[in-house]
Amino acid sequence: MLADLGGLVDLVEAPGWGLDDAIRGWHGPMLLHNLDLDVSLANTDYVSDEWAGRANATIGRAGSPWFSLHLGFSTERVLFDGHMLPRSRLLERDELLARIVASATAAVGRLDVPLLLENLDYCPEGAYEHVCDPGFVSEVLEATGCGLLLDIGHLAVSASWLGCEAETMLAALPLKRVGEVHVSSPRPIAGEGNTGRLDDVHEVMTEREVRLLHFVLERSTPGAVVLEYRRDPGELDRQLRLLRQILDRG
Repeated sequence: MLADLGGLVDLVEAPGWGLDDAIRGWHGPMLLHNLDLDVSLANTDYVSDEWAGRANATIGRAGSPWFSLHLGFSTERVLFDGHMLPRSRLLERDELLARIVASATAAVGRLDVPLLLENLDYCPEGAYEHVCDPGFVSEVLEATGCGLLLDIGHLAVSASWLGCEAETMLAALPLKRVGEVHVSSPRPIAGEGNTGRLDDVHEVMTEREVRLLHFVLERSTPGAVVLEYRRDPGELDRQLRLLRQILDRG
């Protein structure tokens, strides 16, 4: 699919576990986003010399100019099933902050490229407590010197669950630290009791995401903007053309 999109795509992003498939389908610049799947930076044993060897080797294969990890989670052990689920006790805010700062700092000291940390999309099962709060994100970035991978869909989801406006949440983040942006649209969750709450489903951008992207671009200079949409080829083409128009207008 990517080969048919010509000059609309400058680079692609892949996780460590999907890098081989990405390399087979793309021969241009790449970004590496996460190395392993069921990982929490609250686990201070995760970042090790062995991990760094794997990470740097994978970064080298991808030719990625930076590396990104999720800024989470609020339990030491997690399991991905649509989103992260907790597999250990919920950590108090101060302990969680210390653990994530320690893990990120250890990673920064071992990686060959800069590290970006991605804001997350709040889910209520227990793995996303504290970490979606802009104040918590800001403290981690300030303490570690990491850049921010700003996921606009994640931010809209978190705002819907935490009872605030997306623009308010954006304004509370250190946008000058944004090194990369993810953009896609979440969708409302069906069912009683979920009025106004959103789920991160990587759908086509709406006016909301375009507005939020403009807000970010007016206040930051990201090195890449990644469209997270992989469904209909025709819609993908339209979304890429819209994104190109936004970026070309600056």
